[in-house]
Amino acid sequence: MIISSPASGFSLPLSFPSFFSPQNPEDVSSGVTSNSLLDSFRKSKPTSLKAWVRTIDGEEQPHKGLVVGCEDGSLYVFHEKLLPATSNVPEPPPETFQPSSLKAPTKHNRSTSPPIGSAPLLITPRVGVVSGVSIEQAEAPKNYVDFEDEPDKLKDLLKGKNPSVKTLSDTASERAVSVKSPTPPTITLTEKHPPRRREMSKVLINMPSNITRPFSTPSSPREPASPEVDLSDDLELQYHIIPRINGQGNSVRSISVLADSFICIVLQESGFLYLFSLADGQCLTCVQTKDGLLKEQMAPKDRDVLYETYVWRSLQISAAQQSTYIIASAFNHGGTPSGSSDVEDTPQERTFSVLYQLESGSEARPTQHTLEFLGSWELDCVANSVNILTNPDGRDLIFCINTGGKISARNLKVLPDLPTSPSPEPDSNSTHLNIPNPFKLKSRSSEHLSLHENKIRLKVFLDEPQTLGELVFDSPLCGFFLCPGQQDLFGIIWNETELIITECADSFQVLHRSAVEDIVDVRWLDDHQYAVLFEDRADIYKLERVDANNDAIQEPSPPKARWYPNFSRTITIDRWNTACFSSPTEFINIVDDSMGGRHICAYTWGDESEITGVVSRTLLSIPMPVSSGVTSTSLLPLDVGLILVGSSDGFLRLMSLDQLCQGRNDSSSPLRISDKPLDGYICGLQVVPNFRTGERYILGGADDGSIAVWNINNFELCARWIVFNTTLRKAVQFPEEKGSPLHGCVLCVAQDGAIAVVAVDGFQFLYLIPGASSNLESICVGGHNLLLIYADRRCRLWDVQTKEFWRSMGVEKADEMLEQGGWKRIDLDDKPQASTVWDVPAPLPTSPDAVSILSLQAERFIADSITATKAISTSLDQTRAILKSLDQLRSVLSALVTPGLNSDIDLICRDKLGIRRSNVVVGLVMSDSVSLYNTKSSDEVWCISGNVTATRLLGIVLAFRVVALFEEYTEAANGVISFYTTSLSGCIGEAYKPPSLSYLASLWFQGSNELRQAIRTVFDATISSMSDEEAISTLEHWQHYVPCLQLPSERESLTAALSLFVCGFIAAEKYSFMSAPVLRDISKSISLYLLDEKSSYRVLAIDLCSRGFNVWQHYIDSMEILRSLFMLATTSRKNDISTQNVGAQARAAVLFIATKNTPLFMSTLGLDILTPPTLEHRRSVLQIVAFLIRKRPSVLQPNLPRLMEAVVKSLDPNNTTNREAVLDTATEIIGYVVKTFPTVDFHMSTQRLAVGTNEGAVIMYDLKTAIRLFVLEGHKKPITAVSFSPDGRRLVTLSMEESVALVWKVGASFISFFTPGAPPRQGNSGGQPFKTFPFNLGTEGMSLYY
Repeated sequence: MIISSPASGFSLPLSFPSFFSPQNPEDVSSGVTSNSLLDSFRKSKPTSLKAWVRTIDGEEQPHKGLVVGCEDGSLYVFHEKLLPATSNVPEPPPETFQPSSLKAPTKHNRSTSPPIGSAPLLITPRVGVVSGVSIEQAEAPKNYVDFEDEPDKLKDLLKGKNPSVKTLSDTASERAVSVKSPTPPTITLTEKHPPRRREMSKVLINMPSNITRPFSTPSSPREPASPEVDLSDDLELQYHIIPRINGQGNSVRSISVLADSFICIVLQESGFLYLFSLADGQCLTCVQTKDGLLKEQMAPKDRDVLYETYVWRSLQISAAQQSTYIIASAFNHGGTPSGSSDVEDTPQERTFSVLYQLESGSEARPTQHTLEFLGSWELDCVANSVNILTNPDGRDLIFCINTGGKISARNLKVLPDLPTSPSPEPDSNSTHLNIPNPFKLKSRSSEHLSLHENKIRLKVFLDEPQTLGELVFDSPLCGFFLCPGQQDLFGIIWNETELIITECADSFQVLHRSAVEDIVDVRWLDDHQYAVLFEDRADIYKLERVDANNDAIQEPSPPKARWYPNFSRTITIDRWNTACFSSPTEFINIVDDSMGGRHICAYTWGDESEITGVVSRTLLSIPMPVSSGVTSTSLLPLDVGLILVGSSDGFLRLMSLDQLCQGRNDSSSPLRISDKPLDGYICGLQVVPNFRTGERYILGGADDGSIAVWNINNFELCARWIVFNTTLRKAVQFPEEKGSPLHGCVLCVAQDGAIAVVAVDGFQFLYLIPGASSNLESICVGGHNLLLIYADRRCRLWDVQTKEFWRSMGVEKADEMLEQGGWKRIDLDDKPQASTVWDVPAPLPTSPDAVSILSLQAERFIADSITATKAISTSLDQTRAILKSLDQLRSVLSALVTPGLNSDIDLICRDKLGIRRSNVVVGLVMSDSVSLYNTKSSDEVWCISGNVTATRLLGIVLAFRVVALFEEYTEAANGVISFYTTSLSGCIGEAYKPPSLSYLASLWFQGSNELRQAIRTVFDATISSMSDEEAISTLEHWQHYVPCLQLPSERESLTAALSLFVCGFIAAEKYSFMSAPVLRDISKSISLYLLDEKSSYRVLAIDLCSRGFNVWQHYIDSMEILRSLFMLATTSRKNDISTQNVGAQARAAVLFIATKNTPLFMSTLGLDILTPPTLEHRRSVLQIVAFLIRKRPSVLQPNLPRLMEAVVKSLDPNNTTNREAVLDTATEIIGYVVKTFPTVDFHMSTQRLAVGTNEGAVIMYDLKTAIRLFVLEGHKKPITAVSFSPDGRRLVTLSMEESVALVWKVGASFISFFTPGAPPRQGNSGGQPFKTFPFNLGTEGMSLYY
């Protein structure tokens, strides 16, 4: 499983203007302008559409929107247009994450299988099992199917009270239909407000084991847009999400929305399952559903069958008991035979499903969204016929129809633990799900089921199927959807020529059967309404109680009443692209007009509308630009400031970074342009080297299937071949395989997996390897062998020497070959290591905004800029490099700053710093996606989400900090930093989204020193701007996850580290209003990380010690913390650089503590010098002393006598081992002290050390014996300086406060041997100094001294 997080390092995705030549003035004046995001949506191919609504507490109007999934795997998110004074989208509190639960109902997949064959749908009796099935001519309520001999057992199948909510969501897998130039609808009637639907409560899923009550209706599998998604206002495109896995074979097939959590769940046909935030489009997590199969206990051969035959298409959501389950289903495409087919070898339609549990905002992970794989199952059933419903007692049921027409139900159980044996024998008291068999079939364990039956897989258990009935038909079924009402369970079954309405109450009945052709899809709208979709219209029906004459009955429960589908209205929609029902009274679709424009249209009606009368309106209209000019279709960065652009007219253009940012890129402005165009737009640009000559060339493709090679110096077209049916995807080389025939060749991979082998030396096209139906994932080269690995787990082995195909194999056999060694493997989805500071994250040539994206590796860019800025200019080239770096910083800042917020700041940026306005869109990049935002004003970019705000702010602070290194720009740059970090909230207002603290913290852990400083600047400013109430609220959420409150296994989790980061920095600034228990927990957590040598977060504890040690010291052993910092500050070396090289941070913490808490620091220092726990610790402490003397001598000066005595005693000659270990360091310290402090002097010949004190005494030490010789007491005020005479026999002491200098005899004498500890005789009585010299500094001298 992939936990989504900020991309490796800190990156800034920049989408540059995609138009080169300007539009005609007439076109611009006419108002037909181009927006890259809107233009990308206009050119996209929608495959799924989902409406959502979110109600915010305290707000009257709900927030609504649409999510559109496309064929290339990307998504477009639209929000209801709000007033400028309000926020674009309400975002959940950035630091508050609650467990996810579903309150809104959700839908089934409504996509259909292609109609096959043509035959009426007949219902015949079942011999020996089911009897009494009516086959009368279809005529409304008189037609029904009644299993008369099994009524009681059928009643026992589903027991429970009437459900009050539907809990399973729509897969939103919409069937895309070709569009023939539709025109946008026009308003025909006045809009009416639709009535409110009844509220429903939520339940879980499963089938009871013993039931005696009548057949009860389970909950609905649908998600009819939660309380009335009536998009009454216009829409606006908010952002474009581009997943990491995109392009051919990765189209979006199903979308579900968790409105309460504001999360969008997306399933691609390749099996990738994404969770996106609807606030800003960031990818929260991503899994490959096929990866879960690796955990299954199935044979590799069976697993390969699943990979080869299944396409993922639908999603269903279930939630109960604070748990959210996601069921992703895939349908095979091996064949769709009719139910009456007698050919045994004909492949049958089957459905394969996997079950995930979504953990969102749990107690253990308040900031992470994870998907836990629970298990899978495979069913013999028709595509679009699987219905997962919930019983009122919280049990899950699966209903489906197989190709033989048999309707069945099964129990679904999520087991709390893995079964102890592969064949559990459930009993009546067991917690396993048992379905009572109405036909008295004995329950079978999973051992008795075939491969294609259900199995016990991990935590999922399926009981045996219980048959409800059987349909015999001539043409294949297209779908089966259940929709339970308050009292009744209705179903729709349809095929190519017929549609049947059924009811499952006390018996299974056919309510109505009608001959209908060309059905595209069928949708349930609410409890009793459904829609039948055709290519040109949608017919709405409502199930009503009628009597024998088909007249509506008003009585509550008439004895002979039956349900009958009355036709309600028709919606004429021309030919639609993809569509959804946002509510029972609103239909939304996407249409394309004949002029190339695209429109999102809505059709609404009320209960009293005429049968054909609806209100139609256009929610969003994107016309085709009259003249779009030449657009960029591929970007290739050659250097920081040079970008190679492939364009729609087939030319290559070399542009500067400033040109791309400022949009001044007309047809005459490129720095260089290729000599000849290709026949189509250029894509897939890469630099390929010639290994023999060392020359580099540019390789790219065009949409006509061609491959071209250009000279990188003059852009001359060297060679061109038309070899593919699709566009170029990627080019790979194997420089390590020198003995292989592929050495010196480039393998050009097309979108369909075809490979063109081209020799770079001489530009020769060698041969073409054909593609496959499945996506090519990896290329492996070993000697003469070429192994191609495809997404369906099939592999092909080729001999590149003879150009022959050898064999096909499964991926397990291929792995065995690779494990033998001698192979080089390249995964095509992996990004190549960038040679510049730019990455190309989203190569989608048909999407104008995606192809114009370059992701700036901000840390690398800033490091290079600092290096260039700090370089000493000694030549003209170096001066040019410095100025070039400054220009690049200006270009990047032009994309990041938002003019219009403050006129003074705009003036500083424009006039003083030379930063101009640009047209670049700044997005958000995560490990699995890139999001681009469609903002129209400067303030909107700060109103999207806390993550987006934090990303832009960090970029601004990082870049301006480098600009501030230029002396002439220091003041202006710091002023701009101050404005953006402290004043944005006041300029923008309530809509402003402050930086996300958790996002900043997650970047801090993996960031460089420059990035950490920028994060600290933004983080501190954010905390300072918090009110006390906001700070308390944030602490109340995070304080429960600090490391000391977690289990030992959870202390190293990201959640615990983020909690300590947020709480620790807030406490360091706002500790006064925090309770002692909270401060104690934070302090203990800091101590845990700091004292744990294996902790990955020691650097965090060190940083917090440098911020709030005066707070933590009251709750922990402060001396133990100091000793740990001493060791960390002195053990790191320059040759031991890693993520845990915390020496610099520890030394900064030592300096901070020494300055803020000098008494404690010096006490610990002196004690550890005299009585260290280990010899290594004493050496570390002495190194700290030397470090402080160099960096912070003022801290040591008041405590210098005590410190020097400890240093001298460490040289005790009686402890030879200790003396030799610390001799070098102690000597170094004494040398630094003598040079730094005039109150200390050392005489080399006599090995004596004199130390003056603040009390006026002078202490004399003998370093040979490491003892104190004597004390000279002649001064009454602090000593200013001491100095030995050259022969060491005299010592001069000076006190500026006394205005006196004293001369002392300090040489050795015969008498001193008899009076140890006493000073030498000075020749005067009373111990007076040898000589006294008073002086007068005068007023000027005293002023200079003080």
